[in-house]
Amino acid sequence: MTGQQSRAYSLPRAGLQREGLADARAALAAYEQAIRLRPDYAEAYSNRGNVMCNLGQYEAAIADYDEATRLRPDYAEAYSNRGNAKAAFGLSREAIEDFGLAIQARPDYGVAYFNRGLVKSGLGAYEEAAADFSEAVRLMPEFASAYYEQGIAKAGLGLQQEAVDEFSWAIRLDPRYVEAYNSRGVAQVGLGRFEAAVADFDHAIRLRPEYVEAYNNRGLAKAKLGRHGAALADYDQAIGLEPERVEPFYNRGAAKERQGDYEGAIADYDQAILLQPDDVEAYRNRAVAKAALGRTAEARGDFTAALELVARGG
Repeated sequence: MTGQQSRAYSLPRAGLQREGLADARAALAAYEQAIRLRPDYAEAYSNRGNVMCNLGQYEAAIADYDEATRLRPDYAEAYSNRGNAKAAFGLSREAIEDFGLAIQARPDYGVAYFNRGLVKSGLGAYEEAAADFSEAVRLMPEFASAYYEQGIAKAGLGLQQEAVDEFSWAIRLDPRYVEAYNSRGVAQVGLGRFEAAVADFDHAIRLRPEYVEAYNNRGLAKAKLGRHGAALADYDQAIGLEPERVEPFYNRGAAKERQGDYEGAIADYDQAILLQPDDVEAYRNRAVAKAALGRTAEARGDFTAALELVARGG
């Protein structure tokens, strides 16, 4: 369970929100025609960049935003959209600079603060991200996602109660905000409020019955309450929905180990290691389970493998 569990991390892209992918070719043709007729039409370059962004053609999009901002140096939306494209292309530092230029051109541009906060949060700069999200909330007080992302930043800073408060605001604004229930549940676990956490995960699962992360997290909360059988059922559900995810196998193995089912635990740790060969904790736990069954040589081998992974920085 992490501070950014199941986070839908996608930067909002302003412009052309009505254009579906099926209409992209027509939209591109229209903007190209507009540019041919009027080569200094900054908005046409910016809008064509938006289409390129939506198609995942980030380099082409950046080139269009470059031209839009050259033609209009105060074009806040084009700077912000170029920041989105650069962030999606992995150019996080350059993206932050572009959001700064957007804010410089338009100091009340809440979306630019929000986008910059997203990138900073993704870099682990939670304190700086929290400052940006605070400004986004001030400028856009009805924007539920700004409160949610502020909660993510607060959780990243270890401020779990403040995170709970932010997620609660997001839920008040959007009672169907599934990720906010899940994230609030994680923060509740961090505060030792396991029953409250289970209630939040319950709500997330009611809203999205296929939400793997919420099943896994609910299993962890139930395990903290000593409800290991119920935890196992949640891990089973998570594995059934997404058999390539490591965490439910590891957590189910730990739950089986607590119940004395060492063979079952070993089988789950086997699968966790198969999916993630550098999982140090899975090797350690498997070693403990094997030792409990008297398989000393195998246990020693797993302990050695764990130590080697630690030495390599695994």
